[in-house]
Parts: sequence; C-alpha cells; structure tokens
Amino acid sequence: MTKRPTSLQPHFASRITRRSVLAGGAAALAATPFLSQTSKAAAWPDRPVKFVVPFAAGGTTDILGRLVAQKLSEEYGQQFIVENKTGAGGNIAADFVAKSDPDGYTFIVGTPGTHAINKFVQKNMPYDPIKDIQPVTIIARVPNLMSVNPDVAAKSVAEFLALAKSKPGQLFYGTPGLGTTAHLSTELLKSMTGIDIVHVPYKGSAPALTDLVAGRVHVMIDNLPAVLPFAENNNVRSLAISTAERWPLLPNIPPIGETVKGYDAASWFTVAAPAKVSKDIVMKLNASIIKYIKSPDGIERIRKLGGEPIGNTPEEMQAFIIAETEKWGKVAEFAKIKPE
Repeated sequence: MTKRPTSLQPHFASRITRRSVLAGGAAALAATPFLSQTSKAAAWPDRPVKFVVPFAAGGTTDILGRLVAQKLSEEYGQQFIVENKTGAGGNIAADFVAKSDPDGYTFIVGTPGTHAINKFVQKNMPYDPIKDIQPVTIIARVPNLMSVNPDVAAKSVAEFLALAKSKPGQLFYGTPGLGTTAHLSTELLKSMTGIDIVHVPYKGSAPALTDLVAGRVHVMIDNLPAVLPFAENNNVRSLAISTAERWPLLPNIPPIGETVKGYDAASWFTVAAPAKVSKDIVMKLNASIIKYIKSPDGIERIRKLGGEPIGNTPEEMQAFIIAETEKWGKVAEFAKIKPE
C-alpha cells in the first residue's frame, strides 16, 4: 500500500493554522467595538463637556446644573460648561441634545417638562423623551409650596378647600405658565378634591408671585425656591408643601397629602444624554454625580436651595419618568389641556 506523501501533512497543517488565525482575527474584530467603547470611557472626558440647561440663568435648573458641573470639573480636571438654551418650555434644548453627536460630550439638565409634561401641552414634539433621551441620574427633587394671599380667609389646606367649595369659580390661581409643574400640581389638587378655581397663567414665577402678593390671584402652588423669600417676609401665607411627606427644610409645614390623601407632586432635575451615548460613559458620569450629591457638601448645598438630593441609577430614573409621564398625562386630560 503506497503511503500518502508526507509533504502533504504540512499542507493540511498550514490550512488548519490559517483557518485558526482567520477565526481568531474575526473574533478580535468582533470584540473591537466593545474594547473601543471601554477605552473611550476610560479616557473620557479628554475635552470640555457641555451641560445644556433649558432655561435662563438664575433659575433652579441652572443653579443645580452649575453646581454639578463645577464639581465634575474639579474631579476630572476638565471643563464642564453650562450652556443656557431657552425656548418652547425646554424643548429647544432637549431636541438639541437628542440630536447631538452621541460621543459623551453633550448632556441636558432636564426637568418634568422636558421628560414628561411637554408632550401633553405642546404640538409637534421634535423628539421622543423616552426613545431619544438616555437617563443618567436625578440630581434632586424640589417641592412646590402652596401659598395664599394673606387676605384669603384660610390658614390650612382644609380651610382653603372649604372656601373654594363655597365660592366655585370665584378664586384664581396663578402659575409661571401653561404646562408648568405649578399648573399641573394645582390641576392635580382640583382633580382630587373637586374644587373649581380659575387658572391665570403668567410668563414666569416672578410676575405671578407679584400678583399673589397684590391679591390679584388668591393661591399658588409653585416651586419652593421661588416662593420661600415671599413666605419668609410674610408677603404670602404658606399652607402646605406638595410632597407626600414633610420636607427637611420646612419641618413645621404640613404636606397637602395630610389633608388630601395620595396627593404628591414635585419638580425634579436630572442629567440625561442622547440615546446612543456609550453605557460605560453614562455609568461613569452617574457614579461621579452621585458621589458628590450624596456627600456632606452636596447634601447641604442642595438642601439650602430647597431640594432633596436623589442620585439614582439610570434604570430607576427611567422607571420614575415613565410613572411621572403617566400621572401628568392623566392630569392634563382632566384639565382638558390642549397642545399649543
């Protein structure tokens, strides 16, 4: 029997080796995107990062955004720059971020409007808050303070509700504008109690509070930082806080929920990213923000602003936003708010 030429053995061996090399190369190529993303996250940030704030400088969103940006700049030795991009209730800023390059260098400091409410009050939403915006974390919750003009004959929520029911359609409530948390927080109270009070929208908290002090409107449920100076000067009488439990900054003021069971409303402020930003970068930023806002300095500074630090995971933030969207959607439907 003739033996097969031994010279063929190296031939088969070379085929096997070449096949292995090719397979290994394919595996390496398949792994490259993962390694690349991990490498990018490790190097991030290697240039300035932009935090886009949907409202003008000086408001709660801007103040919290700048506080976090400053601390991140110190941690990473790289600038975190706040850019105010106002208009359309926050939609201009949110749409800008949603359509930005998902390279991890553009984020939004979001609010209930940009994440949950605007879709019910504005026509032709240019972005999808759930699909186009990726959560990073919630910085803080800020309650609303229910206050009345000092001449209003009510010193508690129960007394105000009784007064409103005795004068249907005769009491007016002011807000910073259509679709704000102040607007929907008051409509939530109306839906849960059956009172009939009339909405008077303004272009911001300042003119609305000015008219509350003057008695042109009778009641407001507006962000704590905006109302607190008026309450401290006794220009308005504060009846209750809008959260389910008492607020650490104002432990002597009862929650609306002690009178209206189940009532809970607050503003909240987030950091979020374009949908396709690397998860590794998102988690790195998440950890850095939480580290600061849960530090003694972070807690103290946020509470001085009237807020309560949160610092949750992206998944927890997403679940919260979905629940808030459902809640405010029902309120918008009750109030018969039509997108404008």
